[in-house]
Amino acid sequence: MLKEIQTDRLLWLLMALLIILFVLSLMLGTVQVPLQEIFNFNYSSEASYHKIIWEYRFPRALTAMLTGIALPISGWVLQEYFRNPLAGPSVLGVTSTAGLGVALMIMIGGSLGHQTLVESSWGLTLSGLGGAFLSMIVLLWVAKFNFSTTALIIIGFMMAAFSGALISLLSYFATSNELKSYVLWTFGSISGLSTERILYFSFFVLLGAALVIRNIPSLIKIQLGEMYATTMGVNVKSLRIELIIAASVLTGVCTALVGPISFIGLAVPHICRTYLKTANFYRLFAHVIIVGMLLMLLFNIVSVMFPGGSLPINIITSLLGAPIVLHIIMNNKKVWNG
Repeated sequence: MLKEIQTDRLLWLLMALLIILFVLSLMLGTVQVPLQEIFNFNYSSEASYHKIIWEYRFPRALTAMLTGIALPISGWVLQEYFRNPLAGPSVLGVTSTAGLGVALMIMIGGSLGHQTLVESSWGLTLSGLGGAFLSMIVLLWVAKFNFSTTALIIIGFMMAAFSGALISLLSYFATSNELKSYVLWTFGSISGLSTERILYFSFFVLLGAALVIRNIPSLIKIQLGEMYATTMGVNVKSLRIELIIAASVLTGVCTALVGPISFIGLAVPHICRTYLKTANFYRLFAHVIIVGMLLMLLFNIVSVMFPGGSLPINIITSLLGAPIVLHIIMNNKKVWNG
């Protein structure tokens, strides 16, 4: 993997662009921070700038980058494993069940007198993670029966539909304040995470990415079919379980901490395949990570520079992402046919 990265000039160019966008994320906003203040560590000079940078914009940019790693990796590994261009982080129902956990906390927790827990970001985080891991446990149990990949996709869609129905039922009986709180969560937010939660986020992103990297050789072999992969020494059942865990962890923790961010997980792998036109999984994996971070930083800048105030990140990803996906699908019919 390191050899592919070292010789990939385009990847190094994208990394340089990533650094530029990261610096711009620290500079741009309601208050414009001069470039020299970004690299000025003399806290006595402009304390207000340092507070804006390190307490607000740096955590927000870091959260955007972590989201840009987690969701695209999850989408890429699901698309490659299921060999389905429509597969994304929500294909296994993890995003929907995480949303169900949050809906239960907001709409039932408040009614039971746990308003303090509902208003706590940790309350929403734990409920979202609980819903995501419930989905993972169900899928791991289903995987024991060695169903086909198509069956797992159908089960994931059914779990998403069932979760959506329960959320609609909860919304029907919710109060106006509870419904408003849930709708605001669905907009997504990459701001407001504490250092502790960012470290927590980073740990699970690294864990999920490590599981994917560990299984890339097996993922390459399974492209020619499960029977071929088995003859090459791949434990297909173990591979499936580990990839489900990786996708669930990456999607679940991101959804719980940031909200149900759309587009990124589905579109970034397609974008990378379109301009790379390569079957090299290691090179594609590296580009998926960099492009994911680039787009999330770009969306972050668009969000904070929006006239009239900061616009929710999920609105930005949907508005800018949907046309890109449609363009890729309409102009690259043979992306998945070689």
